[in-house]
Amino acid sequence: MGHVIQIGDFGYPAGLRQSKYPPDKLYYEGDIELLNNQKIIAVIGTRRMSEYGKIVTAQFVRGLVEEGYLIVSGLARGVDRVAHETCLKTGGKTIAVLAHGLQMTYPPEHQKLREAIVNGGGLLISEWGDDIELTKQQLILRNRIVVGISNAVLVTESPKSSGTKNTVGWAAEAGKDVYIVPGPVTDPTYEGSVELMREGCIAVFSVRDLIEQIEGV
Repeated sequence: MGHVIQIGDFGYPAGLRQSKYPPDKLYYEGDIELLNNQKIIAVIGTRRMSEYGKIVTAQFVRGLVEEGYLIVSGLARGVDRVAHETCLKTGGKTIAVLAHGLQMTYPPEHQKLREAIVNGGGLLISEWGDDIELTKQQLILRNRIVVGISNAVLVTESPKSSGTKNTVGWAAEAGKDVYIVPGPVTDPTYEGSVELMREGCIAVFSVRDLIEQIEGV
């Protein structure tokens, strides 16, 4: 059963309200209180991840959950799926931002995953009502919400041509830090990650390194 929270309501996430293009409404299923947690990080990257990308995504998510962070991602294939699943397996809570109404699951094979997110005390949110069909533009707009409800963004794997750059662009506009996990120089799925580091994103080499950068300790 879905619910709705409006921009003027108590509990609407402050970071998202203050963003350049906040949605008037958020439809949700699960624990809406998670949006006001002070330790939320978005974990994003390619849908066609390498084995190395899978390993480091799981490693970083486990460490973040153990340090009390909530994990945000987009319920997509690849990095998103590994981030959500690893969070749940580690005993954490995760937030999935959808690019379509709550009545739909995309990709459809993630139906059990979305159920596990809610059953595990997590949250599904979307700005779209049930009568809206999925479009490429909505996938792009979804990324601003991923950024808006997060304190920082972690990219674990990104090829040269990737929607990850759109999310990073939203983060830059919002003044939020973006952290990059470096990859093998022989792997083209990390060419985008290298470009992002050249553009000013912050390379991190371990979970401890990441947390020290975020928390300034």
